[in-house]
Amino acid sequence: MTGMLRQDLFDGVDTNVGVTARRGTTKARIERAALMLFARHGMDGVSIKQIAGACSISDGAMYRHFKSKDALGRQMFEAIHARLLDLVTANLQPDASLEDIARALTRAYCHLADTDPAQFVYHLTHRNYFIAASGDGGADPSDVMTACVAQAMERGEIPPGDPELRSAMALGVVMQAAEYSLYGRIQLPLAQHVETFVRAIMAVLRTA
Repeated sequence: MTGMLRQDLFDGVDTNVGVTARRGTTKARIERAALMLFARHGMDGVSIKQIAGACSISDGAMYRHFKSKDALGRQMFEAIHARLLDLVTANLQPDASLEDIARALTRAYCHLADTDPAQFVYHLTHRNYFIAASGDGGADPSDVMTACVAQAMERGEIPPGDPELRSAMALGVVMQAAEYSLYGRIQLPLAQHVETFVRAIMAVLRTA
């Protein structure tokens, strides 16, 4: 992503709320400080000293909670990744249709972007770091879409093709729009656009 993130996305953030840690604990404050810094500057652009300084603790105190910056980053990423999967699957029925899956994924990503932009930015900008680079980023909600697309192709509901490619194209409808929202190019909250996204996703999936 290029350009300047909307700074109002981070206004009024409760610095006592972390990602995996209990609210108000030192570990939660470390996670929130790191999350905000990583979202703005990327992991490579942030040092342990900067994270410690942002939550007013010593470098040594940082290492009592996390053995390294990478360990901190990975723990948060995998927790956010799992949270997205939970948001997708929480209300899905066993007989969910392709459109149901598309709607659930769309709502999950929009909810995260609307309720905790720092988590969304961090997840969006570090997927390659934790998934493509190592092949292991924890539970992946995009796998749900790919599997559902493959099954729909087998049933003849949508034209045949590469399920991974079609899934990536479909998810791009939401992810690119969400990225635009981070720079003020699309009106928030994203949740108000869910049905528009779903129609566009289904159009992509039905295209040969």
